[in-house]
Amino acid sequence: MGLMDQTFENLIRLQQLDGEIRQLRTSLEATPRRIRGIETELAAHAKTISTLEQRQRDEEARRRRDESDLKDQQAKIAKSRQQLNIVQNQAQATALEHQIAFAEQEIGRIEDGELESMERSDVIDRELLAARQQHASHTAYLETERAAAARSTLLEQADLSKWQNERSALRPQVDEDRLEEYDRIAAAKGTALARARDQRCTGCQMGLRPQLWNQLRDGQSLKCESCGRILYVDNRREPQIETGRVGGASDTPNAHTA
Repeated sequence: MGLMDQTFENLIRLQQLDGEIRQLRTSLEATPRRIRGIETELAAHAKTISTLEQRQRDEEARRRRDESDLKDQQAKIAKSRQQLNIVQNQAQATALEHQIAFAEQEIGRIEDGELESMERSDVIDRELLAARQQHASHTAYLETERAAAARSTLLEQADLSKWQNERSALRPQVDEDRLEEYDRIAAAKGTALARARDQRCTGCQMGLRPQLWNQLRDGQSLKCESCGRILYVDNRREPQIETGRVGGASDTPNAHTA
């Protein structure tokens, strides 16, 4: 059995080119999606920072209101104590003392609130620092990925153009009927050809009947009975058997190797 005919050589190369072109197109389509994914993450980090900054402003505003309320209560206490010095009866004195006690309770509540607000601000400060660091790191990562994507896209586009040109030049060299069959099977299965190796179809990994295997080794063009792909035997890789037939007297279990 000699080398496979030129038709199969061309079809095998055509399938390789189709695979390369498919992978390149997939990669070219995936690259902008990946960059958009990174940009989306960066936007989420920016939103987190904005939310934390607003929370910090809210806490600062709350403490300013508390400070104003604290001064108001202190002023009420000072005024009530002054009035205690000039009251004319016990009822007025008792009322003023109640006002002072209430204002002192309010001062305690306000001071507790200020302390809680400061503790919340400390937590927000730590979260904000971490968020800003993450945002800066992600910004640098995005710029690196954009540059890498630009370089890889140029290379992949150049390869795609090269493979497409070779494919366009190769297809007219294949018999029209065989090319139509190739296109139909490739559209259905993804690949149209499958190497027959070790009495097995490498496309679906199903075993081949001995008769089919022998016919393939004799140079006949056949399809896999399981997946329907066009089978071929690469005699440059497939070891020869003395009888030329599976099941012959000289066959051994280890006759077929990679």
